[in-house]
Amino acid sequence: MTTQEAAILSWTFEPLPTAALLLSALVYLRGWNRLRFQAPLRFPAWRLWCFLGGLFAIFVSLSSPLDAFAPFLLLSHMTQHLLLTMVAAPLIWLGAPPLPMICGLPRRIAAGVVAPFINWAPLKAFIHQLTHPVVCWSLFVVSNVLWHIPGMYELALGSRFWHEIEHASFLGTALLYWWPVVQPWPSRPRWPRWAMIPYLLLADL
Repeated sequence: MTTQEAAILSWTFEPLPTAALLLSALVYLRGWNRLRFQAPLRFPAWRLWCFLGGLFAIFVSLSSPLDAFAPFLLLSHMTQHLLLTMVAAPLIWLGAPPLPMICGLPRRIAAGVVAPFINWAPLKAFIHQLTHPVVCWSLFVVSNVLWHIPGMYELALGSRFWHEIEHASFLGTALLYWWPVVQPWPSRPRWPRWAMIPYLLLADL
C-alpha cells in the first residue's frame, strides 16, 4: 500500500461527532438565512463561511489522516491541536453564532426550551464570570500546559478516550480564549481592545 492510499483510507467518519458537526451547520445555516434579511450588515456571507470553515477545521482535525497518524507523528499530533485552537475556534466566533443558532432551531424549541434556559439568572451570572478575559486566558493556558506535561502527553497518545478528552479540552478552552478577542456580536467587550495585544502575547509565551 502506498502512502497516498494509506492516507485516503485513514479518513474516518465517527457517527456522533460527524452528526454533531452536520447538525450545527444546518441549524446555523437556517438561522443565518433568516437573519441576513433582518440584519444584513450584521450577517453578511463571510460570517457564514467563517462558521462553516471552523466546523470543517474541526472535522479535518478529528477525521482526517492527522488523527490516524497522531500516535506516531509529532507533526500530526500538534497540527491537530493547532487546527482546534488557532483555526476552528476563532473562525466559529467570527461567524457570530449565538443568534443564528437560536434562530435556526424550531420555534417551539427556541421559545420553550432555549430562551428560558439562557435567560435563567444563575446561568447568565455563571457565563458572565466564565467569559471574563482573566478566566478565559487562564483556562486556556492551564489546559495547554497540563496536556504537555510528559505523563499527560503520553496518556493522551496511549488512550483513545483520553485523546478525545484532550481534544475537547483544547477546543473548549480555545473557544473561551478567543471570545474576548473576537467578541462575537451581540456580546460586549469587558476590556479595551488594546488590552488584547498583551492578552495574546502573554498566552504565546
